[in-house]
Amino acid sequence: MMRRLYFKILLHWCVALVVTALLAFALVFLLVKDGHQASVTASVGRTALMARDYVVAAADGGGARNEEPGLVLRRAVHQVSQSTHAKVWISRGDGTPLAASFPGEVKAPEGTHGLSGRYGAASVTVEAGPNRLAYATVPLAPGTRGAEQAWLHILTEREPGRFPHGAFAAGLALICAVVAAIAVPLSRHITQPLNRLQESALRIAGGDLSARADVQGDDEIGRLGAAFNGMAETVERMVRAGRELTANVSHEMRSPLARIRVAGECLTGALARGDGVEAGELLAGMWEDIDEADRMVGRILQYSKLDLHTPVPATALVQPSVLLNGLMKAMRPLFGTKRITVEQDLEPDLWVSGDEEYLRSALKNILENAARYTPEQGVVRVGLHGEGNAVLLEVTNSAPPVAEDDLERLFEPFYRGKGATGQGAGLGLAIARKVALLHHGEMGVGNTPQGVRVWLRLPLADLRTVSA
Repeated sequence: MMRRLYFKILLHWCVALVVTALLAFALVFLLVKDGHQASVTASVGRTALMARDYVVAAADGGGARNEEPGLVLRRAVHQVSQSTHAKVWISRGDGTPLAASFPGEVKAPEGTHGLSGRYGAASVTVEAGPNRLAYATVPLAPGTRGAEQAWLHILTEREPGRFPHGAFAAGLALICAVVAAIAVPLSRHITQPLNRLQESALRIAGGDLSARADVQGDDEIGRLGAAFNGMAETVERMVRAGRELTANVSHEMRSPLARIRVAGECLTGALARGDGVEAGELLAGMWEDIDEADRMVGRILQYSKLDLHTPVPATALVQPSVLLNGLMKAMRPLFGTKRITVEQDLEPDLWVSGDEEYLRSALKNILENAARYTPEQGVVRVGLHGEGNAVLLEVTNSAPPVAEDDLERLFEPFYRGKGATGQGAGLGLAIARKVALLHHGEMGVGNTPQGVRVWLRLPLADLRTVSA
């Protein structure tokens, strides 16, 4: 897969380079063509005007020395020819040659399809003929001695200032080849982190949940690697938690099931003996074990359901003091059986936003945990007050201190602490903390001189933006 991706990236690089080179070639050709031709026209025209001035000056000088006009003109065109590396001649208006810098027939190039224009008094033709010659004519000044009403001709038999299209194209091709060669390691640099991501994903798919991608950097691939590793950690934690949950459920369910099995065997014997009193007691015990198993399954389902939820949107207002007062009334018999004294200090005008049923469940689990682990004739203190932009609930019971290494583990599912004697499944505080997190809150536990303190902090509701 990565090999195909590598070749795709390389192919896209090459296609982009070819298209860029073609566009650059076309742009340069279009922009430079006219400017280059104009510069050639001007260069040839200036040369023709300078040659005319030289011929006129030479003719005037020869006249002052009483030299033969034809000799002066021939000497002048030879001098111009040597200076310009071109064929130079002078002709009358009818084409009759007067002087030439070369032997043989004197003939101007045929055709004017390459006429570029004029430069001053000079007429310039470029690309005239198959050899891309440059040809310029300029009239000599009237009265020039020996060349009255004559024309000066300059024919350059080379390619003056020709734009090197072939060389330019070859240069572009060479640049493309060099950049393509550079693109090979660059493409590998891009695909290697993706290859490591793929290998890590395959390892995770094969069951190695500890696999992580060694991808670093602040670019998109680096952030993708960080997101992948974060996802892998979350998956590993969820799978580990699921395994632990399954193991704990199996362990916790085994006790009531074992008691039911033993009670069933004893019930069979009691019925065989006709002992109705013992049979009734055994049946009542079996119903209690069934109720316990049912409650445990309900809490397990509640805990698992909370795992599937995202944070609760702030759509409803809840008054914690009202929930606590209702729960305290319902739980009065539970506290009464152990003769527990309950002290309440609730601030009434506090509101939080969230799901009322979830919050009631969390508060109920906290109070039940306090009732379960408070000793006979103990004290439970329930406090609710504002703390900055938060609402703080504190439930302190007069239980013996919890070992420091056990405090955080009290929020783990099915963990009841060392030496715990209660009958709970160890899910109450775990459920309460999940509800707190779903409401953007936090929860903790600690030892105090008055006993074990469980606290729950939730954001204070903004009554201006949240409606009941």
